Amino acid sequence: MSAAVMSRLLRAPSDIAASCREDRDIRAIALASLGAIALGSAVFGGVIGSFRGREQILYAAIKVPLAMLATLALCAPAFHALAAVLGRPWPMRSIIALALASAGRSSLVLLAFAPVLWLLIDMGLGYHASSVAAGLAYAVAGLAALGVLVRGIGAGRGRALTALAFMAVFFAVGGQAAWILRPYIGRPSAKVVPFLRAREGSFSDALLRSFRSAVESDDYVRPPLPGDYPCGYPYPYEDQECPAGGGVTEGER
Repeated sequence: MSAAVMSRLLRAPSDIAASCREDRDIRAIALASLGAIALGSAVFGGVIGSFRGREQILYAAIKVPLAMLATLALCAPAFHALAAVLGRPWPMRSIIALALASAGRSSLVLLAFAPVLWLLIDMGLGYHASSVAAGLAYAVAGLAALGVLVRGIGAGRGRALTALAFMAVFFAVGGQAAWILRPYIGRPSAKVVPFLRAREGSFSDALLRSFRSAVESDDYVRPPLPGDYPCGYPYPYEDQECPAGGGVTEGER
């Protein structure tokens, strides 16, 4: 039964979405989706952790499913409230099944990408290229998840607004959950990669910094802030071994 439902997640997302919406086969869908999440996202996490190797494989294999499940746990109540406010008062179990089905399909897509990414890493793909490749795979998987969510909304008044609300919540919560649980690959310059990196703002802060870096001219270099070098210049990462002393001197600023 689980294998059949997993096949439907990939081949017939509209059927799965309709079953969730109409409160049919909820238990089977939920169990199969949990199995898909455990398998697909853990394998994908292990693959991206293989760039660094050793314990990072286990760390990433734990954190990718954890980020996905944390996102679902926070999104499901929000989806339930939004659906009710926007004219779709579904049972909570239908919302949970729909959220699990979307994550299950996403995890199966990640599982499909895993062998290709593993081969590229094994052939010597660099750190930044590996990060981009993993990000692209995750983006495609996210679109697959959204496909199930949007189909689950069904036809009727307010469908577009409900879809936009679901997408906004999904991306905001998913991005923050993934940000909190980083690193997944592990920087080559770091001698030790921790299970969790020290808190450095939020996911939205990171997006804003990236946007500012993209639009600033090449000849502009932002002066370092005190928090940029917690181990002292030029050691910008807390997971590196700090030398004696530390802190950015006025001359280094």
